[in-house]
Amino acid sequence: MINIPTLRTKRLTVQMKELSIMDAIALASIPPDMNEEATSFFLRATVGEVSGVVDVSQWTVQERTLATCHYMASTFDDGPNFALMNGECHYSDYLMGDHDYRNDKIDIGEIEGDKWVVRQLTGELSCAIERLRGEIAGFSNHAHWQFGLMAAQLVPNGDAGEGLTAGALDEFLLARMKVIASYPESVFTLLLARYQAALSELEHLLRLSFDGSGILVVPNKQEGSAAIRPARFPVSTCVTSLAKELGGKSEDAGT
Repeated sequence: MINIPTLRTKRLTVQMKELSIMDAIALASIPPDMNEEATSFFLRATVGEVSGVVDVSQWTVQERTLATCHYMASTFDDGPNFALMNGECHYSDYLMGDHDYRNDKIDIGEIEGDKWVVRQLTGELSCAIERLRGEIAGFSNHAHWQFGLMAAQLVPNGDAGEGLTAGALDEFLLARMKVIASYPESVFTLLLARYQAALSELEHLLRLSFDGSGILVVPNKQEGSAAIRPARFPVSTCVTSLAKELGGKSEDAGT
């Protein structure tokens, strides 16, 4: 059994445990394009004792990714500063260890009569965005993630849709995506600019971006990082080839 050191951040103290073979097989069966769902499964399987924010669905995407990387750093053969992209870069190129959680939300003022704030992106919200792919006709994958992230994080007039079941949350976010998509271009452009400005004030631990396949982590802007590409840290890489084989997957499935 692998012993994983305690993970500590401003909001969390987490003791993780090694994946069981049963959970590893189940994780290997999750489609590779369901990275947020796979991460949720992985955390439920590997997180033991927690102090602070106990519900892993309410961890931010940055905290989820940090915990995933902490597991990788403790279990991968190349150690804490493990390599990515065939050795082109390392975990330390992305981690902002001295830049912890600061704000729950940022007020971005009034637009078209509505008062807006931008909130942190949680695992609950990122999974909902992932589930909603294809629900709006004519949206590219990139547009889906842009509008989905805005619908999840932009809160007008205090209407955050908190405490909803997964199905109700999906309906809530889909309706908000459609509302935002119906705005005149000038209004949308202003809302997008203020949203993007607020994101820098919500940054912690890892710097996020996205593409048509979902959420990305971008380099931490250390010297020489300009040539380093955005990365993902898929939990499928924590699954051994044996578990993939037992789960009916090829050795590189999901990576």
